[in-house]
Amino acid sequence: MNYKPNTIDWKVGDIVIHDADEKNSSMLMEVNDLYCGQYRTSYINRKGSVPFYWNLKEVLHDPARFDIKVEIV
Repeated sequence: MNYKPNTIDWKVGDIVIHDADEKNSSMLMEVNDLYCGQYRTSYINRKGSVPFYWNLKEVLHDPARFDIKVEIV
């Protein structure tokens, strides 16, 4: 882990950024689900071979922590 662990309990639809990702708007993720203590997330601005990821809340940070503005359109 690169940063102090997150303590926020995210809700479906929240926008987060992963601890290990580059800290810019192209790496933002949306919380899609919560199951057994893990959050299912998917990248907003990126297409890839993996449609979603399961993450613990400790590694999912508030983008504002890194001065990344989240604009919902």
